[in-house]
Amino acid sequence: MTARQADYWYVQLEDARLARALTRIPQAPDLGHEQATGWLAVVEAALYNGEGPGPTPVSAFNTFATLQSHHLHLIRGISDESVPPHAEAVAARVAGLLRLYRHWLA
Repeated sequence: MTARQADYWYVQLEDARLARALTRIPQAPDLGHEQATGWLAVVEAALYNGEGPGPTPVSAFNTFATLQSHHLHLIRGISDESVPPHAEAVAARVAGLLRLYRHWLA
């Protein structure tokens, strides 16, 4: 989702399917807090591309769409599954990333 060379905009619910997979990862046994949230550092680095204002790159659009969906999955859970451990911490970190370009979010 963060690949800079991406030229395909998520339009077939790819963000939701990817978010479902991302939500299941924290359900791994013995996953620590740092492991559950640490991967988001890679996402954050990808979003800081050093470019100024301008059109939203495809990779940023896809990343934000996936993060929004992931946040919803973390808060609501997945059908027939409980909310994963560390969901609150991961959701807070995801919300922080969403606020990078959506400063109006509470």
